[in-house]
Amino acid sequence: MNARPPLRSFGQVFDGIATEYDAHRPGYPAELVDAALARHAGETVVEVGCGTGKLTELLAARDLRVDAVDPGPSMIEVAKRRVGDAANVRFHVARFEDVDLPAGAYSALFSATAFHWVDPRVGWRKAAALLEPGGVLALLMHQHVRDEQSDEQERAFRSILRTYAPEVEETLPRLRALDELLAGAEARRANASTIWDSLMGHAHDLSVPEAAELFTDVELTTTVEKIEQTTDELWAQFRTTSLYFRIDPSRRAAFEADDRRNLEGFGGRLTSSQAAILMTARRV
Repeated sequence: MNARPPLRSFGQVFDGIATEYDAHRPGYPAELVDAALARHAGETVVEVGCGTGKLTELLAARDLRVDAVDPGPSMIEVAKRRVGDAANVRFHVARFEDVDLPAGAYSALFSATAFHWVDPRVGWRKAAALLEPGGVLALLMHQHVRDEQSDEQERAFRSILRTYAPEVEETLPRLRALDELLAGAEARRANASTIWDSLMGHAHDLSVPEAAELFTDVELTTTVEKIEQTTDELWAQFRTTSLYFRIDPSRRAAFEADDRRNLEGFGGRLTSSQAAILMTARRV
């Protein structure tokens, strides 16, 4: 039996679908960006895993000098088109673990739906090294949260996924209500990496003890919105996720056909609650 590739290796798949990723992944609320920037004054920021530039665009619009890092050249090409001729943005095609940036030069480090792809043994320490004293670590993510409609939908999806990819289903974090999500994070407040690992459902092994000595004063800010998506919209987005790429390619078509039938049973349109979550912490 072939060993399953480590989950972190799937962070490399997105460059091959850069256009689709840009079209179907959500952006980030401007108020969360402003909340992060309000925690520490400064003009120079670094963005880890800029992808197609949805967060980069918001940072550039605030007249910040931005060093935007991503390992995917195709993703960065889309990001360059998004931000246009902004002279205040420099793009770096590199893994965050490898990129050469000046230590202590940044007032904030942002990462949106990307920091879990960074090796935690390197990422937390390097993030602290790049920040000036008191500088802000600002991590953002989207997370579907449990609501009055989600239980039946989640059971149906997991049942189908279990049929086609049981090894994937068993590692998929369960859907949690926002209160439960935040309570789990609150219980781990002493260590920013442990909080982020909890918010990510412990799927990526992000917690490292030394992060407790690197960052302090953790705050969480959230927004929640109801989103409605058709079957086609759901599947267009799902094909841009690492979960999709973890399913054996020979089984994806049958899985999609079964899930489409399942979604039509819900009327071909699902309403769900999506939280945008910002975690900020200060560099010690």
